[in-house]
Amino acid sequence: MKILKQIFAVSLLLVPVLLFLSGTAHAQEKLLPPVSDVTTNKSSVAEAGETNSAADLISGSSGDVSQVPANLHPFQLTLPRTHLLGDWFGLRTNLEDRGITPTLTFVTDLAGNPVGGKSQGFTEADNLGLDLLFDLNKLLGLEGGSFLVSMSQRSGSSLSAERVGNVFTIQQVYGGQTFHLINVDYKQQFLDGRAETSIGRIGAGDDFLVSAYNYLFMQNGFCGNPVGIFFNSPGMSAYPNATWGARLKVKPTERTYVMGGVYNGDPSIRDIDHNGADMSMNGPVFVIGEVGYKRNGLAGDSRYLGNYKVGFWYDNSAYTDYNSVGYAQPAGTKRGNWGLYTLFDQVLFPFGEPGSNRGFGVFGSFLVSPDESVSQLPYFFTAGVASRGIFESRPIDVAGFGVVYGSFSSDLSNAQEREQLLAPVTGVQNYETVFEWTYRFNLRKGAVFIQPDIQYVINPGGAGQINDALVLGCQLGFNF
Repeated sequence: MKILKQIFAVSLLLVPVLLFLSGTAHAQEKLLPPVSDVTTNKSSVAEAGETNSAADLISGSSGDVSQVPANLHPFQLTLPRTHLLGDWFGLRTNLEDRGITPTLTFVTDLAGNPVGGKSQGFTEADNLGLDLLFDLNKLLGLEGGSFLVSMSQRSGSSLSAERVGNVFTIQQVYGGQTFHLINVDYKQQFLDGRAETSIGRIGAGDDFLVSAYNYLFMQNGFCGNPVGIFFNSPGMSAYPNATWGARLKVKPTERTYVMGGVYNGDPSIRDIDHNGADMSMNGPVFVIGEVGYKRNGLAGDSRYLGNYKVGFWYDNSAYTDYNSVGYAQPAGTKRGNWGLYTLFDQVLFPFGEPGSNRGFGVFGSFLVSPDESVSQLPYFFTAGVASRGIFESRPIDVAGFGVVYGSFSSDLSNAQEREQLLAPVTGVQNYETVFEWTYRFNLRKGAVFIQPDIQYVINPGGAGQINDALVLGCQLGFNF
């Protein structure tokens, strides 16, 4: 809490400076080592939490609905939230009027495993995030332009690393426990919002492989992005890490988009001693593309909102070749890896009054990286259900259930079997599965949430050497 108070005080000190500027112009964790010494080719981000800031969440609606009758408003997946501290004694409102929107959030994940795992215990991890979004139209008269600066302070410890021994991190805000400078990027819209570019220090996971449903969960296998991609691509980046990159998004129609990005795929920029300020651009290159379709979600549409996306990625990193491991000689390497993915979310049963945004939906993702000689998790999927406003008296509470599954590479398993000849204690990884049940109590119109959480981890670590674990936890969040 001392760190929280210090950073909050610093953020308040920044506000007068921003007011002055706006007036003159008119914002790795190492989990358990792999069960063998085989290099796993995964990004350090796979071991970290990816929880994108509130400003990055999908709104679930598009277009101007101010002139549309309430019964024809599109269904919204993410609702606006109030601020726990109001308008910051007038400072926040004053900033927003001048074109600077600050967002200050704090999320903490509390978790313990009374049953199973390597041992039993309890840990806490937290993330304090500050975003400053500059509206360049208000500040400089540059229509469609914006500039984002974001940062975070993370602290705490990991239940997965210290007690359970699983690979899909239980607490989504764990990873990179230090101060980070994150986004420093410029966005520009063109053609009446039909095209948008972004360039600067950005995370690919802020834009690609995203579903609003995933942000409900405390398990890192869901939250932010389906985590399987990070095990196979060291160049993939996500909050709280950003890298040099450029992205272009084009909307051929109101319901469709095509998006592509090119990024500096150097994973060393995530080293915590850099504090997110390593501005080098040493490569290798990471590229990703995505096509999306929105079913309903426009003004006048029905409430059966759905989002459907497919994508691909290529990472030009040097990978350990699992087929060369376990022969009592240095392992060989291969250059490059690629993968495909699809994800969707769909409202199945809207209920309550039109415009209440209450309903029941399903979501899922499937990721494949077929070259098992370099991909640690060639097959990965998530699936689940979520519902907002189950109880009429709690219209914005959200409940969810989900499953995360990852299948380890057969070539990796074969390499581990060869290593067993030299080290019989070496385990052979097969799969890991996590089930999660969660319920988010939204208080003060979303300014505060309290979220009891249950997770059950099957085959922690994937090698059958650790007992299945029951995890009881709670996630707390504050939007100041």
